[in-house]
Amino acid sequence: MSVLLLGLLLSASAAHADEGMWLPEQLPHRERKLRDLGLTLDADELGDPMGSPLGSIVTLGFCSASFISPDGLVATNHHCVADYLQYLSDADQDRNKDGYLAPDRAGELWVGPGSEVQVVEKITDVTVAMLSGMRRRTSDSTRERMVALQEKTLVAACERDRPDVRCQVASYWGGAEYRLIEKRRLRDVRLVYAPPEAVGQYGGEVDNWMWPRHGGDFAFLRAYVAPDGAAAEHAPENVPYKPPQHLTLNPEGARPGDFVMVAGYPGSTYRYQRARQMRFARDQAYPFRIDLYEAMIGILNDHASRSDEARARLTAHVGYLENGRKYAQGMLDGFSKSDVVARKEGAEKELLGWIGADPKRLRRYGPVLDELDQMQAVEEQEYRSDALVGWLQGIDLLGAAYTAWRLAHESEKPDLLRDRGYQERDRERLVRRMERLDKTMWIASDRDVMAMLLSRIAALPPNQQPAPVMALIAEWGGIDPALERLHTTPALASTEGRLALLSATPAELAASTDPWVQLAGALDAWLAPRRDLDKARKGARLRLQPDYVDALRNFTDGDLYPDANGTLRVTVGRVEGYAPADGLLALPQTTVAGMVDKAGAWPFDAPDRVLQAAARSRQSRWVDPALGDVPVDFLTTLDTTGGNSGSATLDSQGRLVGLIFDGNYEAMSADWVFDPVLTRSIHVDIRYMLWILDEVEHADWILDELGMGPAQGETP
Repeated sequence: MSVLLLGLLLSASAAHADEGMWLPEQLPHRERKLRDLGLTLDADELGDPMGSPLGSIVTLGFCSASFISPDGLVATNHHCVADYLQYLSDADQDRNKDGYLAPDRAGELWVGPGSEVQVVEKITDVTVAMLSGMRRRTSDSTRERMVALQEKTLVAACERDRPDVRCQVASYWGGAEYRLIEKRRLRDVRLVYAPPEAVGQYGGEVDNWMWPRHGGDFAFLRAYVAPDGAAAEHAPENVPYKPPQHLTLNPEGARPGDFVMVAGYPGSTYRYQRARQMRFARDQAYPFRIDLYEAMIGILNDHASRSDEARARLTAHVGYLENGRKYAQGMLDGFSKSDVVARKEGAEKELLGWIGADPKRLRRYGPVLDELDQMQAVEEQEYRSDALVGWLQGIDLLGAAYTAWRLAHESEKPDLLRDRGYQERDRERLVRRMERLDKTMWIASDRDVMAMLLSRIAALPPNQQPAPVMALIAEWGGIDPALERLHTTPALASTEGRLALLSATPAELAASTDPWVQLAGALDAWLAPRRDLDKARKGARLRLQPDYVDALRNFTDGDLYPDANGTLRVTVGRVEGYAPADGLLALPQTTVAGMVDKAGAWPFDAPDRVLQAAARSRQSRWVDPALGDVPVDFLTTLDTTGGNSGSATLDSQGRLVGLIFDGNYEAMSADWVFDPVLTRSIHVDIRYMLWILDEVEHADWILDELGMGPAQGETP
């Protein structure tokens, strides 16, 4: 091993990694740090979320993505389009398994109702407006109501007479700051290319969260609009969207030691939570989740093995559950093998000491910490019942009935006083969700999952059970007879039945003899008072959390970033390996040769056409000269989390060099405490993406669009 390579592996990661998922507006103030890391762009450019390159970054609502051509071509992860592939699959065409390559633009496939590419067009600080009229003595319930009303008022004004625009108010620092984010909704989304499952998910659950990795986890979509450029529902006459910004590709990729950054929409982190919450997660929440995930995975896999149609319907669901199970197990293992909980407790002890050393600080912050602990203690008691009932609501037919029940009752209120998710602005989304179910649900497996959940609910202490639900189940003769009643020719199994329910009145629903509607009513009888309690608790957190963050800010006297909350963030670092265990070094890149070495039985059943192209990979124009082969995946020190999937990985000039798709198993606890030594993100290399398109799929028309047509001297 060269001295240079060893140095790249063993250099102090703290010097290379920049912990934090930073808001774009914070980056110009960090210019010196960014320059030291290797950024060559002007930091002010990164501070503009609508400029270049950040204006190219978009969200699918659950994953990140980016525009990579002037004709609306979108890059994201293969696993981010799994639901789309499921929608496009049936027993005859399993596109999750086989993938899809459009022969041309006319062959691009609409991925179904409810799909969107969302493009940020404006971000406004609305903190003053959101907190207007708030006083320290405002009651918690009133505080929550005032914040919710102001949020909905701002959103309504933002969206008025603009059906193509979706607005949201995002909260930072637990409610200390707010931003109004305006996003254009591009509602005609089509599949351009997704590799076969044996490329996009190469290694399956065996390799998930692991290194070395050899996954081609990428896919291409395209956003379409009406001929006049307005966002529109799917229609044959629509044309490709012309984004104001799009990324250019760097076909030389990223090499060890290079500066890189990721721009995307990370979901949630818990960096500023209390030590008690971390202990509860370690000791109770994650073990509970693992057990529940395993039970559901077993049920779905059993059904998927029975028919091709079931497999096509359930592949995405199984993948979601397996990913969740491994995440929870990795988090638990990380807590067990490292000292992150002890470190959190130690840091909190120092904070408490600092607070107690000054009477003024003690008066301001002491009661805040005490009350947060008391709230956490109550929520811990309710965790199991809340989790089980939450999964029960996820049963497709019950979810449809419950949505209709809530919508009918909320629709009796003035629009601005309705609960979030049930305003008029939400009706279209609810309709689209009902329509998609025909292509994605598998009622037989839902029935068995429901039986398992109801059995676990019945085993809870009586005071934690949803009493109205269990009373109705008992009235129907118990769990098995209840399931038989629910699943005997259910009207909600059809799109027409579900859509009809969305227009029903509360009186009509109350009089319904449909057992799913009756069960939804019983469920809401238990949830309604809990919603009121949850609102009061949210109001309390809105009062307490900003003070807690203020204490942390004053104590550390540091430059802090807010926890991830699904809004645009940038994180920076370098391409770098790590030491996963004593005596082991993980190199930061993998190659096509390594992919071939793994090839064999599922989940390493690389397609024949990939293996045939691999025999010539060392002569490919996409070879990394230092490796002598086409690179597949690479590691970075970047600070990322769920929701970052599909995010563009950019070089120092803002050019695309890959897509992030995973993190390493040893550092899952970084959602709670960032570890600069172990935390790594895993990316698919742009050169592997181009190699697949070029030498495996011969997708010349896509390569031409990307500006990566035949090399000089080659013929198309």
